[in-house]
Amino acid sequence: MANVLFIGETYIKDTSYIDENVDIKLLRNSILETQDLRILPILGTGLYDECKSQVQAGTLTALNSTLLNTYVNVALKYWVLHDAALILTFKVMNKSVVKRTAENAEVVSVTDLDRLMDFFKGRAEFYSERVTKYLLANVSSYPLYLTAGNSIDTIYPKMNNYTQGLNLDTPVNRFGLDVDFGRLNNC
Repeated sequence: MANVLFIGETYIKDTSYIDENVDIKLLRNSILETQDLRILPILGTGLYDECKSQVQAGTLTALNSTLLNTYVNVALKYWVLHDAALILTFKVMNKSVVKRTAENAEVVSVTDLDRLMDFFKGRAEFYSERVTKYLLANVSSYPLYLTAGNSIDTIYPKMNNYTQGLNLDTPVNRFGLDVDFGRLNNC
């Protein structure tokens, strides 16, 4: 299937923090990759492929239009902002990877970039969870959601869109368990 985008560069620029002068090619590639990496696991192969086919053919059903326009597009926008932040900071050239700079602008620190990406990720996870809850609440209207397919490359929809890190910094025994944390640190 051809490269079908659920949202375009104009949507991203009009509804987000992306500046008008961002290279359309970079943004388009980021949308396409992010859509596959982030939205496919939310919708599952069956529903995702159906939406792509309908968008490409211009035959989007009312249900899928609601799904995409009200739920998926907002989640995708924030995932694009999250995933593209690093790509838009650097440029891969013939001899090196360089950090982008501009006149009258200051390049952000890695810490600030991490904070910005965490900001976008939090919103992306929230809106992704809204997609899942909408689909679960309307599962009878979206039969391909829970029957994603049965081939080896089928991706089944995930039911939880939140991730959290694992803090191994300071062991705290809150549950009164008899754990030898010193021994765990040597593993």
